[in-house]
Amino acid sequence: MGLNVVMIATYPLEPGRIVGGIESVTSTLVPALAARDEIDKLTVLRFHTGEVPVHTRREGPKVEVRYLRGQRRLGVASRSFLDVRQIRRIIAELAPDIVHAQEIGLRGDIATQVSPNTIVTVHGLVHLETKLQARASIKEWIRYYLVAGMVRRILRRAKVVISISDYDAKALAGLVHGMHVSIPNPTAPEFFALAPSATTGQRLLFAGVLSPRKNPEGLLTAFSLAVQQVPQARLIVVGPQPDSEYACAVREHTTTLGLDQHVEFIGMVDNERLREEIAQARAVVLFSHEETSPTILAQAMAAGKPVISSRVGGVAEMVVDGENGYLVEPNDAPALAAHMVTLLENQDLALDLGKRGHIIARDKFDPDAVARRTIETYLQIAGKETP
Repeated sequence: MGLNVVMIATYPLEPGRIVGGIESVTSTLVPALAARDEIDKLTVLRFHTGEVPVHTRREGPKVEVRYLRGQRRLGVASRSFLDVRQIRRIIAELAPDIVHAQEIGLRGDIATQVSPNTIVTVHGLVHLETKLQARASIKEWIRYYLVAGMVRRILRRAKVVISISDYDAKALAGLVHGMHVSIPNPTAPEFFALAPSATTGQRLLFAGVLSPRKNPEGLLTAFSLAVQQVPQARLIVVGPQPDSEYACAVREHTTTLGLDQHVEFIGMVDNERLREEIAQARAVVLFSHEETSPTILAQAMAAGKPVISSRVGGVAEMVVDGENGYLVEPNDAPALAAHMVTLLENQDLALDLGKRGHIIARDKFDPDAVARRTIETYLQIAGKETP
């Protein structure tokens, strides 16, 4: 008898329309797990607060996705009371061997309340991210303390915590009470299929949520310095813009820097468009203040593209400076600009770095390898032998 797994995760509401890094990971991991003989059944539970095309969708003989209307407010403060009640009924119906939550936020909190055999994957240090975003208001600091308490609770209860980088493993080491293993996130095969890269124009790509943590304003400042030396350079900005006020401020900064003819804001795109943008880019750039293991960098590497990033979080585990891209210190805009210029002016160097990055990605982010290691963890926790 194989494994019966429930995964509580952010998952695409529509096939192919992927929003954010976690959806990219889960939509890659689920079919890779389902392809394994050890899996009999995998049910994905995806909370939403809006409208969905369907309430249940089959994705092959083993996978069922259920879209559940979730609690709208006070999730952290109430410990997701309404969602937990809903999930308990489903767990009683499905009787899974494993409940796997994809994050140490609300989904991890729900999972650890409904099953003793819970695995949680760390997709970001949400308590640290909340602290970074907290300003002077009492309300925001209260939220930070509630989130920090939730994270401690999840890490105490989970039977297994999966870290996706050495960075987050070290940051959480003293808080994890169960098994603590390291398994990187997978990258979808269609990104690997883009390699080797063709020659490109003088075009850079930023892909991610437009938020202060990603530091798009600093990135634009660095790009303005690069444009002074490479007048034909272009920067494409892809990703959701959840805070319209902040997005407006970023656009105003673009105008102030005189970059309106050089920068294109595309907004949210589907996976096919994202692949097109990566394929056309000379390099992919990030200038974040904080990261764990950015999905876009793994996708770029898989596609044979060099990457330029600030040296934060787990990025240095992905990018080997001078081998598959370049690392700069956070807020060092001149250094970032200098590396932009280097790659914009040297196509052969960009292709060479991209080839090396593709090899690294094959070793670290292959979906089959990630699925195999995840299954090994499932079997150990469920007390089952490999078929």
